[in-house]
Amino acid sequence: MSNRTGKIGGTILRGLIRPFSLLPLGVHRACGRAVGRFLGNILRYRRDVVMINLAKSFPEKKYDELMAIRRRFYEHLGTVACEAVWFGGCTSPERLRRSHIAEIENTSLLNRYYDEGKSVFVMYSHSGNWELIGGYVSYAYAEPMKFSEKDICVVYRRLASPAWNHFIGENRKAPLDDRKHYEGMIESYSALRYILRHRNERKMYNFIADQFPYTSSSCVDVGTFLSQHTLSMDGAAAMARKLAMPLLYMGMTLKEDGNYRIYYRTIAEDASQFSVRELLTRYYSMLEEDIRLQPWNYLWTHKRWK
Repeated sequence: MSNRTGKIGGTILRGLIRPFSLLPLGVHRACGRAVGRFLGNILRYRRDVVMINLAKSFPEKKYDELMAIRRRFYEHLGTVACEAVWFGGCTSPERLRRSHIAEIENTSLLNRYYDEGKSVFVMYSHSGNWELIGGYVSYAYAEPMKFSEKDICVVYRRLASPAWNHFIGENRKAPLDDRKHYEGMIESYSALRYILRHRNERKMYNFIADQFPYTSSSCVDVGTFLSQHTLSMDGAAAMARKLAMPLLYMGMTLKEDGNYRIYYRTIAEDASQFSVRELLTRYYSMLEEDIRLQPWNYLWTHKRWK
């Protein structure tokens, strides 16, 4: 019953938001900055959490510097939400490609693994706009991506609200050519079964990997990340190691024009040659490098350290 109710609720939400999603991207970004200022200055949404996270992550920065990061972060947060609404209105790849909202810098790395007949595991974070991930194929401008949309999978955790879970899931699939038959949105609890079932196919599995561990059994101590002792879920690293697959880091940084640069770096050509802790330490080192370059371009409202 909850699935049926969630589908109805999600469909109603999409219907209400649909008119706004058709507005130009520039309008969404302007609205997003205003929404962000409202969240940070008026609603003060998780402002204490943000300031504590920033102060502990950057102990070398002065109070004025932290305040400037906080202000820009909230504008970015509002923009992420409004860009996601715009993304949901891209009901075909053409609108997404024309926008250049994101561009993959080194598609050749992904294509090399495809040519070698390998699946790849990709770890990414709450940097840039993680809600745009469903448009990967449309972001390969310099060199077409050999992984097709049916080969690109996103592993996610089901939301508590069935309506929002359905809405977000459909929104993320909006620009796909064949949304009806797409099976690449995989709930985390069934990810390993899905991967084993498709082991002989070339797939790209995307895992968001900067959240606090869901359970103590999946918890790995990765040492220091952003000046703080950090625990991580094992997830993608453990599965890549178990299946001896390549493991990649995906970075998503913001360009001066407001669009995103996506790039990939290899964490391990064969993850089975390293421990889970070694793989995760490499991932967090790469992520910290990106965050220090653009500290406002990260989700500081989530309780990463508990």
